[in-house]
Amino acid sequence: MTRRSIFPMPLALWGQTDGLQYSLSKYVTADGKVKYAALKADLGSLDKYVETLKTFDADKLPSREAKLAHWINVYNALILWSFAKDYPQEKDRLKNPLRRAAYFYRRKFRVGGLDRSLADIEDNSLRKAFKEPRIHFAIVCASASCPYLSTKVYTAGDVMVRLEEDARRFLTAERNVKVDAAKKTVTVAEIFKWFQADFGGSEKAVLQFLGRYLKTARLEEPGWKLKYFDYNWSINDQI
Repeated sequence: MTRRSIFPMPLALWGQTDGLQYSLSKYVTADGKVKYAALKADLGSLDKYVETLKTFDADKLPSREAKLAHWINVYNALILWSFAKDYPQEKDRLKNPLRRAAYFYRRKFRVGGLDRSLADIEDNSLRKAFKEPRIHFAIVCASASCPYLSTKVYTAGDVMVRLEEDARRFLTAERNVKVDAAKKTVTVAEIFKWFQADFGGSEKAVLQFLGRYLKTARLEEPGWKLKYFDYNWSINDQI
């Protein structure tokens, strides 16, 4: 079987996001929490969306924006679906480093005719493919320290505007950023340490990036340092 032959549906039908949108709008709160127990009892729509991903050829999407929106949706959908499916037995799996690694690196999902891990999708289909640091404010790994999960799917028409909105929302929340002007320190989420390369590759570059959003501090001046909040791996559950 050739790769081409496993994608029999016409392009107009591939990757429909109705099932994902239904789940996001019904089971995600305004502050990004997820009603996993309720979603598990009503998983049919999200099941259908995840099923379409198995044979969907993202390379055939017509634009960079369409592909970017698609892969953000894919990542978020697989996280949402797998946590709801395994809830509540596996709701604390991210708290354990070994179980966390197994989930992100070893668990495989059928996507585009291939068996892929979440880490593979994040690193290759998102980070390397687009070199867009603001994806880190849109993709959500189901932990409490993650960005808020959006209640809307991303589309080719809105993804770039949405990424900027996501960045501003994340970087203006006190839980993610704390500026101490007297000590010239900025405490930020650990994503800026783990993915420093995406934000320019140095602490200075990260500070320059933050300076685009933190207008109350002159982060371009010398002497500023970064500190990091401890990451909370508890589930982003709405009880």
